[in-house]
Amino acid sequence: MNRDALLATLIGLGVGLVITGLLLVGPTLVKSISLPKFSFSFPSAKQNPSTSPTPAPTEFFVSIDSPLAEDIAANDELLVSGKTLEGTIVTVQGPKDEDVVTAKTDGAYAGKVMLIEGKNDITVTAYKDGKQMSQTVTVYFTPEEI
Repeated sequence: MNRDALLATLIGLGVGLVITGLLLVGPTLVKSISLPKFSFSFPSAKQNPSTSPTPAPTEFFVSIDSPLAEDIAANDELLVSGKTLEGTIVTVQGPKDEDVVTAKTDGAYAGKVMLIEGKNDITVTAYKDGKQMSQTVTVYFTPEEI
């Protein structure tokens, strides 16, 4: 017998023994492995009585959502928006002018101000029930294309 035929016979014998061993011992090995349980049913629509909708915030606050800090504006008119409590009087003050708005029922407000070239500090002040709170954001305006 030549060497190649002997090598092929030994490899075939080895592969056959491995397959036979897996067929004989495999089922007992599989039983010891715990597989994850899958559920293909939809969750029930029943609500847990301990959970309730998130209550509206009652603590006075004001936040600026847009523009972001250190933002670069391409237009000299800027829309400033954010959130506070419902019915709050909000002033949006820019370097040239200011806009006074009232927050909607969801607490959202939006006001426009005119910008000057360069650095612009925009201050948003909220007034409600004798309380006052301010937030400031810096925006840069350049009339050139970026």
